[in-house]
Amino acid sequence: MNIKRNALIGLAASLLLLAGIYLGRYVTPSQSSISMAMDSGETNSKADEKEVLYWYDPMYPQQHFDEPGPSPFMDMELVPRYANGGDDSDQPTVRIDAAMVQNLGIRSASVVVAQSQSQLDVTGLIAYNDRALTRLQSPAPSFVDKVWPLAEGDTISSGQPLMQLRVPAWTGAQHEWLAVLGSGNNELIVAGRERLLSLGMPASLIRSIERQRKPLKTWTVTAPHDGVIRSLNARAGMTLPAGAPVAEIQSLNPVWVEIAVPERQLGQVSSGNAVDVTVQGVKPALREGQVADILPLVDQSSRTVPVRVTLSNDEGDLRPGMSAQVRIHGEATQKALAVPTAALLHTGKRSLVMLDEGEGRYRPQAVLPGGELGDQTLILAGLKEDQKVVVSGQFLLDSEASLQGIAVQELAMSDETEMMNALHYAEGVVEQLNGSKIMLDHGPFKSLSMPAMTMRFNLANEQVGKGISVGDRVRIGIRDTDKGLIVERLEKQVAEQKDTQVNSLHYAEGVIEGLSDGKVKLKHGPFETLGMPGMTMRFRLASEQVASDIAVGDRVRVGVKDTDNGLTVVSLDKQEVAP
Repeated sequence: MNIKRNALIGLAASLLLLAGIYLGRYVTPSQSSISMAMDSGETNSKADEKEVLYWYDPMYPQQHFDEPGPSPFMDMELVPRYANGGDDSDQPTVRIDAAMVQNLGIRSASVVVAQSQSQLDVTGLIAYNDRALTRLQSPAPSFVDKVWPLAEGDTISSGQPLMQLRVPAWTGAQHEWLAVLGSGNNELIVAGRERLLSLGMPASLIRSIERQRKPLKTWTVTAPHDGVIRSLNARAGMTLPAGAPVAEIQSLNPVWVEIAVPERQLGQVSSGNAVDVTVQGVKPALREGQVADILPLVDQSSRTVPVRVTLSNDEGDLRPGMSAQVRIHGEATQKALAVPTAALLHTGKRSLVMLDEGEGRYRPQAVLPGGELGDQTLILAGLKEDQKVVVSGQFLLDSEASLQGIAVQELAMSDETEMMNALHYAEGVVEQLNGSKIMLDHGPFKSLSMPAMTMRFNLANEQVGKGISVGDRVRIGIRDTDKGLIVERLEKQVAEQKDTQVNSLHYAEGVIEGLSDGKVKLKHGPFETLGMPGMTMRFRLASEQVASDIAVGDRVRVGVKDTDNGLTVVSLDKQEVAP
């Protein structure tokens, strides 16, 4: 009985053990499942903690929405765009795995501070160096016995004979001195030599007479140096008075390059500045010189200052009258941020770079580029020193950023405002456009006190002139820099269709001082388009209706037309006086 009971107890224990094993294996959650659930919970918790920047449709990533919901474009729900997880930036970025960065060949470079030397590009003309001009003249009354077959413009060498002169005053003085030389009286010898010098005989001739002990009947005038004959006034048989000019010999080494520097850019130029001169048609075309003189004159019509550049001409291939392109290297330098030019992406409306924020994160950033410095471009706004920009693979990153709907980080308002405030504006017409240079027929830049004129400017970059053609009327924004006046904005103006009479009007503001007999007396400001200064004068009215609602003392905008009968007032617009 006991044996049977024990057997039943053992069987029950075995069944309980088997049931425990079954439940432990198939019913109790595994450790890995618990871990996955915890990770999922943490992930969901982290996702809930992320800041949603906006919602978007992946098929139209450029369109952003403030709230979730169905897409208006596709049959799907909008997807949230979160701020970068784990970092402090609120700007969304393109993320690329480190291995993929290497495979795609993405390279970055640091934003650096560069020293830029001011340069000024102008045109000039090769000219004679007047300091290398020699004038020959008759030393005393003389006769021209012979003139060699030469003419103005001929090139001559040093010592080449030009003409023979017979000087009667030298004949007796030579015989007397030769007689004294034989006496051995030093005082008389010295006195005789001084007499010949006072009669204009060159010292070299006196030494020749003393050496040969023979008088000279004629004097052969020779070229004092290499050069070109600028004038030859002697002819055989002529009688010359004392001091009569007989020839001018111009040396061609060195030559001058005469240039005209706009007065606003004169601060970039100093005497001694190095200059690169390019002359087409000679080899080598590029020559080096230096600024010799800045003349104390200002051309009243062009508002330019004459500057002379000294240029070596050892080969004599630089001929006066040749045109030259001149680049003056200034001494003044300025510090500015710079990036490799290859890093810039130009969209037509703006310029941008792809910022490398580390750990495979990239985002587009708008920048304001300045001038180029070798293979680098100066950055006026949008970047900071030691930031990194992508120089290889940036086009791929920009495309990916567009697909993901990542907006370009625009310039800070303070940067744009500062840049705008520093610009000076006028209107004008494009006369020439060639790469980084533009010639403008512009009106006055009032904020610079600069009158209207036609002059050539440098563009901040070639993108400034994109979409602009010769003949376009533009609004010009220039900056006054150490490099001179730089054009940074060109806004094409749409020509308005107006009545031809209106187009021919000239405007100014003024005050009515008298009205009578179809005439008006005005104290007016300058009519800038007429070049007429402010003054008080009487005008003829085009009709009495022009002044129908105008009274003495009114401040008006005056429109006058230049007719055969003089200036006629065509319009008077009353101006509201601010309280």
